[in-house]
Amino acid sequence: MKIRKISPPYLYAAHYRDDKLNIYRLTYKKLTDMEYLSDFFNRFKDQISDYLVSELGIEREEIEEYQAEVNDRMIDIDEEITNLCKDIIDGNAKDFGTYFEPHSSKDFRQNPEGGGKSIKYKTDYLPVKCWGSSKPSLVRIYAIELTKSCYIIIYGGIKIGLDTNDCPDIDKDGKETVLEEEIRKRVVTVCNFLQEKGIIDPEGLEQFMEETDED
Repeated sequence: MKIRKISPPYLYAAHYRDDKLNIYRLTYKKLTDMEYLSDFFNRFKDQISDYLVSELGIEREEIEEYQAEVNDRMIDIDEEITNLCKDIIDGNAKDFGTYFEPHSSKDFRQNPEGGGKSIKYKTDYLPVKCWGSSKPSLVRIYAIELTKSCYIIIYGGIKIGLDTNDCPDIDKDGKETVLEEEIRKRVVTVCNFLQEKGIIDPEGLEQFMEETDED
């Protein structure tokens, strides 16, 4: 596994072994690919929650509408993250604010500037998620928060249920899996990597990137 910088000052993405792109770029590509989205909703349309059907006003059979919804939300999230990074660089914002929140209700930030431990995943790092400014959103981006201005994106997917344990997903081999299982794999992999390298804060991550000449 490697870590790639997406945008200064402190936005990174995991680059898993055998993947051609970092996980954020893979997620963006996947969730704006109409062929992938068509396959996803044809497989799992019956599992779309009643809540989403009601809130979005889209019947389960209208898979093209759900495809468009995911595509639009992913593009919006990408633009929002880019703008937030620019605001931090320009001094118009201190950090990402409330854009990311802990993934599990059992976990919480231990410090005002961000970061913490996870009871759910039994790690000294805090897994978080974002879904953009539009609600409800079918898209989730998952990350590890070192501080509220330093994130390592670890995964992204489509959330069609109320709980990730009940949400279907498609793994890298095209097989059906569960969203929570995929998130857990990435949390464990990335947190173990950070712990092994002794990375606990943005300064440590930046130093690691410089020493290993990562881009």
